[in-house]
Amino acid sequence: MHPLGDAMQHLQLLARMGKHLGTDLAEAFEAGKISAEDWAEMITSCRGCDAPESCKRWLETQDCLETQDGLETQDGAAGAGGSVEPPDYCCNAARLLRLRAGSN
Repeated sequence: MHPLGDAMQHLQLLARMGKHLGTDLAEAFEAGKISAEDWAEMITSCRGCDAPESCKRWLETQDCLETQDGLETQDGAAGAGGSVEPPDYCCNAARLLRLRAGSN
């Protein structure tokens, strides 16, 4: 087992992962779909992940694809709109996908 990663870094990774999966965690919290405890557990799980560098690369790839989709959308093609699937190593994938589907 390794030490937990930096809380702020993993908060940002989690928020970005949620965004790319079509789940706004701040909005979910405000709507009562997740509690402060749920959110803290998700961050702690993320902090315990041994693949933060892989996660950063995956998120950067998604950022680039989103930018490309944005350009294509201006030309009339539809963007992904939250239909992206998380990487296999994401320890919060199941929770984020449940939030995206509308169930807790």
